[in-house]
Amino acid sequence: MTPQNPAQHAKIAADAVERPVRDVNSGRAQWTHPHTIRQATDDLTRLTGALATALQQMTAGLGQLQGSKAHPSVGALHLAGQSATSATTQLRQARRTMH
Repeated sequence: MTPQNPAQHAKIAADAVERPVRDVNSGRAQWTHPHTIRQATDDLTRLTGALATALQQMTAGLGQLQGSKAHPSVGALHLAGQSATSATTQLRQARRTMH
């Protein structure tokens, strides 16, 4: 069995996250209820956690493809993964303080 290309799923996820941003910016949607903000915070926590893991996997994959030569993208992907981990931590903190 041939492994699937995970980039296709990343595109779908990116499109899904961009949609509420566009809707709020255009006035078609609003953050008007604390419950929806709490739920979105929970979902974005899941998203950033998965993003951190995906970035770690991509870093490892690119490192394997590049072999022994260190590619600048490996370091940048690693830092992006650390930032996503930090975002997850901050979202969890925000969620704990919501009533």
